[in-house]
Amino acid sequence: MVTPRSSIVPRARPSWAVGVAVTVSGVAVATLAVEGLRHLAPVISLSVVYLVPILAVSASSGIVLGASTSILSALAFNFFFLEPTGRLTIADSRNWVALLAFIVVALVTSTMAETTRARAAEAEERRREADLGAELARTLLGAPRLSESLAMVSRRLAELLDARSASVELGVVAADDRRIAIPLIDGESRIGSLVLPADLPATQQERVRERVVPVLESVLAAALTRERLQADVVETAALRRSDEMKTAVLRSVSHDLRTPVTAMLAGISALRSASVTGDEREQVEADIADSATRLSVLIDKLLDLSRLQAGTASPNRTWSSVDEALREAAEHAGGDVFQFSIDQQLPLVRADAAQLERAFANLLENAARYGGGLPVSVRARAVGDRVMIRVVDRGPGIPLFEQERIFTPFYRGEATARSVAGSGLGLAIARGFIEANGGKVVVESLPGQGTTFVITLPIEAVDDDVAAPSINRVLPA
Repeated sequence: MVTPRSSIVPRARPSWAVGVAVTVSGVAVATLAVEGLRHLAPVISLSVVYLVPILAVSASSGIVLGASTSILSALAFNFFFLEPTGRLTIADSRNWVALLAFIVVALVTSTMAETTRARAAEAEERRREADLGAELARTLLGAPRLSESLAMVSRRLAELLDARSASVELGVVAADDRRIAIPLIDGESRIGSLVLPADLPATQQERVRERVVPVLESVLAAALTRERLQADVVETAALRRSDEMKTAVLRSVSHDLRTPVTAMLAGISALRSASVTGDEREQVEADIADSATRLSVLIDKLLDLSRLQAGTASPNRTWSSVDEALREAAEHAGGDVFQFSIDQQLPLVRADAAQLERAFANLLENAARYGGGLPVSVRARAVGDRVMIRVVDRGPGIPLFEQERIFTPFYRGEATARSVAGSGLGLAIARGFIEANGGKVVVESLPGQGTTFVITLPIEAVDDDVAAPSINRVLPA
């Protein structure tokens, strides 16, 4: 911002009392100066000393006080220094010319001062309006969202207009007895309204319409266009990510579905062969059953994921035993590798038991798959107002940059994707079901030091007719 230069002409007139005091004191000082200089020059030539207060008062206080200073200076000069002194009598006509010159100087000086003052005020107003335009552009175009910047713009407009309030609103706002609504137009459409107090002076209203509204209209139109373009960019990016996700899903699902189906078809073809022995037939039938089971599990996971993403997996929350859900999940995930350590007095939780079991089964299956055949520790205890479950494996661990990505559907780490089969759905489903029941699941891991999944579920007050479980079965290690 450029600071305007200082001027010898004040931007605003002083009060009347100050002007009178300056007039009297200025004439008095000039009289004393003439008295001190009369022995150095002819008295008649010293009349120019009185021009100093005349110019000063005319420039600062206007024509009235400037003319008064001229008359008072002429009277003082006549009374004290023109013959006959001590009387207000002008014997020489040239003295009348001096008086007239004083008045003309006062008139010209005050007129020029008023013109300069008006132009300075006009320049200041235009500077403020230019600064406002720049500030409006910076605020409306620089904020992440247009709604956040409208309040700042409204406060700045109220300061500029010296109004009690000001508000920039999008769309049409109706005026009433307390406010006026100036339309903001872009082309042929109304994009907003500038709302001001109804008691704002008419001159201020006219100034706003002529100077402020055009700037505000152009900047607001640019801000709305920018916001629309940003929305289009975000939507385009979202559609692109959605297409990429669909492509990844189709690739993953087609591969995971094709593998068991291909195995089943190959097994059926083998069974139709007359050369198949009895032992081979049993093995082929077992392979077909295994492939069918894998296919059924994958379909169940896809259905679970689709319900979670569609928001239709609403839990049927009843009093449920975490202990029982964990042990049933372990039976489905290969219970011989799990070592349980569960508090005997573990309280019940309000949750959907089936969803908890599906979530635990996916977590335990993941731990068994990546644990390298080593035992997986499953611990559960109450901590404050929550039940905490920890599933700890001794596998290769998960790098820090992948610890949040593993909960993304179909995501599988590059290292594990080559060495361990899987669909990449289990952890996403586990987190979805646990969060649907008010819980949380996080991962703690260091490369080469195993992985721990920490699940927390809220504990609610148990009704008197519901007894806390006291199950402490131990599955074989």
